[in-house]
Amino acid sequence: MAKRPDIDKLRAALGQLTLAQAKQLHAELGEMVRAREQHSVEPKSVQAKGREIVETQRIDERLYQLERVRCGKAGCKCAGTDGELHGPYWYAYWREDGRLKSRYVGKRLRRIEGE
Repeated sequence: MAKRPDIDKLRAALGQLTLAQAKQLHAELGEMVRAREQHSVEPKSVQAKGREIVETQRIDERLYQLERVRCGKAGCKCAGTDGELHGPYWYAYWREDGRLKSRYVGKRLRRIEGE
């Protein structure tokens, strides 16, 4: 586990900044936060071929999507571009180490833990 910086020492050092330095740091921290939010938070929506998004919800740091899906079996009712899709089913999406991860949730929305 990564070692956390000593917050009290950081606060003490910040208290020594001039107004100009504090304003510059504020601007730089704002940029850092925005950059981290873009890389760590789930996408607005995840669109994949053979899927139709019905609804989206954000719970904590995960994106949940209710989707109709194509199974890929040749003789199925969902086959082809005009086939009737299965579902809808809930899927969870999140980023982990910069990679998009997903998990099937089921017919009913429920919060998933960990991963």
